[in-house]
Amino acid sequence: MASSVSISAELTYMRIRGLMGYFTEASKRYGIPFALLLAVASRESRMGLALSADGTGDGGNGIGIMQIDRRYHPKFTESHSPLDHQANIDYGAQYLANLLRQFNRNTTRAVAAYNAGPNKVRTAIYAGLPPDSVTTGRDYSRDVLQRKQLVSQLLGLSKAVSLSYLLPLSAVAFLTYNYINPQKL
Repeated sequence: MASSVSISAELTYMRIRGLMGYFTEASKRYGIPFALLLAVASRESRMGLALSADGTGDGGNGIGIMQIDRRYHPKFTESHSPLDHQANIDYGAQYLANLLRQFNRNTTRAVAAYNAGPNKVRTAIYAGLPPDSVTTGRDYSRDVLQRKQLVSQLLGLSKAVSLSYLLPLSAVAFLTYNYINPQKL
């Protein structure tokens, strides 16, 4: 499970890179909660911090912030650069919206399917197993939904924003910004 400090650093990185607008656009376009998209990006690539220099992860199979898998989405991955963040976020949101429709808006099942694929999740459900039983770490949807809650709190999207977050978040934001953009003396 990610901590509020690590999620805060990821959000700071996204702001500095100017990528938050792409999540906002995709959220509106596909009717996916903004915090859910960011939570998936957090689990997949630490919102881009875990990507290699060429924009890939997962041994080169996952591309971009949303880690679109080359093996299962070849049409998209062959026609888009792993560094095309806008297209990657848009495609990830579109795919998640499709999964939510397939699973009758059941977020747990749709998020698990984002990781393991819809057929594996359906097979698990039919066998009486939880959707996460076929996901990476066997905790993918649970972890993403916990990250969503943290993102919501950190961005002030939920009603349960704690003042205890403010000082640590300010410090992390300051340190992250200075690490990414060192000042020349």
